[in-house]
Amino acid sequence: MDDQSSKVLGVMKERDFYHAKVEELKNRIKVLEYDNAELVKRDEVLSLRCKELASKTNFRKPPRRFNRG
Repeated sequence: MDDQSSKVLGVMKERDFYHAKVEELKNRIKVLEYDNAELVKRDEVLSLRCKELASKTNFRKPPRRFNRG
């Protein structure tokens, strides 16, 4: 009888261990999804800024011409 109950307790402990691991990993996934969403948003903003800067023409002053005389 003790052998049977120890097996049951062992299985219950193992089940609880894996249940705790699953919960821990679910929480980690939530954190990573949030971080990913922030990075995607930041990437969109930076891509837009790069596109705007790349399409902008540089303003250059005309070269100085010296009057001699």
